[in-house]
Amino acid sequence: MQRKIESIQASLERMRARLPDLPLDEVLILRLVLLLAHEFDSMLEAHTRPYGLGEGEFRVLAALFSQPAGSAHPTDLCQRASQSPANMSRISDALVRLELITREACESDRRRMVLKITERGEELVRSVLPPTFDHLRSLFGAHSSEERRELIELLKRLAVRFDDVLAPSAPSEVE
Repeated sequence: MQRKIESIQASLERMRARLPDLPLDEVLILRLVLLLAHEFDSMLEAHTRPYGLGEGEFRVLAALFSQPAGSAHPTDLCQRASQSPANMSRISDALVRLELITREACESDRRRMVLKITERGEELVRSVLPPTFDHLRSLFGAHSSEERRELIELLKRLAVRFDDVLAPSAPSEVE
């Protein structure tokens, strides 16, 4: 991993030589976050692949598992599982085929569907997640609880900034 980080840093230094305005720290943070996201995805996928699931499919299954009744509307799960509506449809089809969830019409609105985790789906979540906890504890074990809380707060603040920076600005009123 150290070599990957060094390679990223060297690449960014070369880029800054050609683009002097390059915000080096900010781009390095972005690249490190992307590298870590890829590594975390790979770690989880190593645990889900033997069950025929990708990381995104497992994330949807875990989102359903986290619901009090183990059920939710697909549109509600999109945000919780970071999936687009089209991808949610594909994922729910796959999870239904694997008998990890069921899909039924909503009682209060027949136009909406309700996804519900099955007993088999719950068993899968209970068998996949605990080994990942061990990896996470090992990965973050070198950091104090105060450092972990600080990292959480920094990441939350960064996430909230997306709304401020990337949200379309309201049209100004014409006088």
